[in-house]
Amino acid sequence: MSIAFAVPESAVWRDELWDTILDLSALLDEGSWVLVGGHAVMAHALADDRDCELVSHTARPLGRLVTTASAMPTVIRCLRELGFGLAETSIATEFRFSRPAERGSPSSLPQQWIVDVTGVTYLSGGDQALERSEPRGASKGMRAPSVPLPSLLASIVYEAAQFGSSTTEPFVHARNAAFLASLVHNPIGARQDLTSADRRILRVLDAAVGLRQHSVWSRLPIDPDAFIRWKLLLAE
Repeated sequence: MSIAFAVPESAVWRDELWDTILDLSALLDEGSWVLVGGHAVMAHALADDRDCELVSHTARPLGRLVTTASAMPTVIRCLRELGFGLAETSIATEFRFSRPAERGSPSSLPQQWIVDVTGVTYLSGGDQALERSEPRGASKGMRAPSVPLPSLLASIVYEAAQFGSSTTEPFVHARNAAFLASLVHNPIGARQDLTSADRRILRVLDAAVGLRQHSVWSRLPIDPDAFIRWKLLLAE
């Protein structure tokens, strides 16, 4: 397996979340889950040698994955083996797992993960992200597992869907969708793979950010063509 991206060594909370991602990749069966959200966007950025500082994150350090109902018991077992417990804030629409910081370790920080289950919880864009997942080789130090990521197109649809459904930080997802659009090298070819449902989701986002002067595009000075790529992706 070739390495698609390398996780930079750093001492920030994103680094610890990546350790958990690599742990889960080693423990869970391929095809049973997919990484979504900010860390999936970061993985696409790393694979394309882009600046990860352009990836937007929610205010809270948070990891997110999508799995199936049949794989959920295994996901729970693996998270418990890694020290996570089901949080009291879990509700019917999402399962939250948390792990406190390790005592006596100043570099250890608390972690929280949200697990969405297809057919059980409601996560706009999650089903298609799992259906379009691709194993990507990742490395961090001596570790080199295969991490399941949504395809680039599926990640754009996922972030656009989250923009339409998020009530707290929708423009985190809008900025990430714009950034991901800048990675699409052949938008005319890519749009052939969009479903009618995908197009509906993308048009909702375009209604909000569809002008070149919108801040989600102006923050991408390294790729002035990102807006054009986005418009070509949406063209009929």
